[in-house]
Amino acid sequence: MELNVLIKTVEDAIVSMGLSKEESQADEQGQWILLKNETPIYIDAWQDIESTPWNYFIFEQDRTVFQITVPFCYGPTLKRSEFLEELLVVNLNLHLGKFSYNTRDNVVVLSYRVPGGAFKADSLAQIIDALAYYTEMAYHVLKDEFHLKRVVEG
Repeated sequence: MELNVLIKTVEDAIVSMGLSKEESQADEQGQWILLKNETPIYIDAWQDIESTPWNYFIFEQDRTVFQITVPFCYGPTLKRSEFLEELLVVNLNLHLGKFSYNTRDNVVVLSYRVPGGAFKADSLAQIIDALAYYTEMAYHVLKDEFHLKRVVEG
């Protein structure tokens, strides 16, 4: 898929959700920010420049990538290993998303990522709803045990 086609598909999906593509547009082309309640939803479309061992199987057919990232919480200071292990177990049950940990920013995110050609515009709202549901549910289930602090826009 061509990157400009993917970007147009994402913009059309945002508009079909009743949102403004101009207001959703972030600083760079192929980046958007939406809010669901107070939770930021980051949407990105880009083209990979080089193959890695993790994407070799699709790289020659489709170098574009579509990704949604939802910051979930900051990594806990106590029982961090147990918390991350719990998220790995939770990942086994999730549809349309996976938890990841960004060590540099100390942020746990929930993300959805597919080759650009696999993204379907009519699924954007459903994917966002699923990710928002999982972040809410996981936060309420795990917040007390791990003393979690949310990531919110602002």
